[in-house]
Amino acid sequence: MDMQQQIEQVRTRIQRAIAHSYVDRYIQPRMIDEDRISFALSMLRSAQVEENIALDYVFAMMLIQLALDTHDEVDEQQISQQKQLTVLAGDLYSGLYYDFLARRHDISLIRRFAEAIKEINIQKIRLQQLSSNDLERFHCIAVIESALLRQLAEHVHAHEWGELAYYLFALKRVHREGAKSTALMNYIDHCQRKLQDLLPFHAYEEVKERFSHLLV
Repeated sequence: MDMQQQIEQVRTRIQRAIAHSYVDRYIQPRMIDEDRISFALSMLRSAQVEENIALDYVFAMMLIQLALDTHDEVDEQQISQQKQLTVLAGDLYSGLYYDFLARRHDISLIRRFAEAIKEINIQKIRLQQLSSNDLERFHCIAVIESALLRQLAEHVHAHEWGELAYYLFALKRVHREGAKSTALMNYIDHCQRKLQDLLPFHAYEEVKERFSHLLV
């Protein structure tokens, strides 16, 4: 399969796995980040991971990402039933990931992803304690956005791709922020310079093309 076919297969597989007629009536449809899927598949191809195994790894990783994103959507303004269902949906996606990898007997990857989840939660708490002008918040954002990909990179011994994910997905996140402070603009410039050094050596053309708008 080519890259787009693999992305579509992962997307379809996720949509089927998380479909729940009752929950879907009350919470917004899940947004599946194709940039993450594409990056992870390119990384695994670079590490010469078999296609079927790579698709399984990315499927599991994206279930966790959806679980984390869904828990982040819980809003104090939501009515009680909707809030409870949003939390339960996140728990459901987490359970699907654990069940899938447990059936594969892939304990080492479960440990890797568990470490990533711990990292992400620590940095989310830290982020709440920092002001918008605190430079440390950019590190928190980078860890939150890249931890799953970095742990997957370590699992397949593609260490340089972990560094690439750290800067690339931090840059993607901060680009979405509205007002651009001086600190934010300086951080964007820092990430772009790091990526100009890393991308030529460690990424396939589809990765460079997909993220090219972030480097301008």
